[in-house]
Amino acid sequence: MNDNTLNATPRKCGNKGMARQIRFQDRVPGIFYYRNDINIPFSVDSVELSKLIRQKYSLINLSIEGYETRECVFRNIQRDPVYDGILHVDLMGIKRGQKLTVTVPVKLTGIPEGVKTGGGILQSNMNEFEIECLPKDIPREIEIDVSDLDIGHSRFIRDLEFPELKLLYDPGEVIATVVPPTIIKEVTEITEEEEEVEEGTETKTEETPEKN
Repeated sequence: MNDNTLNATPRKCGNKGMARQIRFQDRVPGIFYYRNDINIPFSVDSVELSKLIRQKYSLINLSIEGYETRECVFRNIQRDPVYDGILHVDLMGIKRGQKLTVTVPVKLTGIPEGVKTGGGILQSNMNEFEIECLPKDIPREIEIDVSDLDIGHSRFIRDLEFPELKLLYDPGEVIATVVPPTIIKEVTEITEEEEEVEEGTETKTEETPEKN
């Protein structure tokens, strides 16, 4: 078996109860589709699926019992908002030589100059890119070097050059910025006694009556 092969079992489409039952068996429901031609519901082992996602393969060989192995890409991965477990996965079939639109993760590399010398903070505005390219050119991730950024400087979409990829964004969109360090003002606590003196509070003294 190739490292990028995902073994799956066909399933019947059902309600949420059936999907929960599949997850209870440590499997994940999913669907394979290719344009409007074919939809194949399936389930896959959750551990095998998670491992394949971590390896960030661009193309997946989906092997569903009773069907021919199909080359595809991850189109959508639905996760639990609390536990981050995978709830559902969509896989889209591809045709070699035909461009498609996919989403790939972005990785910032290097330590910005403004962070090293000025104590600045690197802010990332984009964790993934939506791109258009041929299936053979789909990257596992896109690395962007930010080591030359000083405080107040940004990396824009227009700064990137990928001849085989088309980034589906405005050229002026910001990918990452180095912002000035946060200044924390030290607040000096004033004791109650100091407050009284500062506010001019008079201290009353009790007079002792004179004895005849």
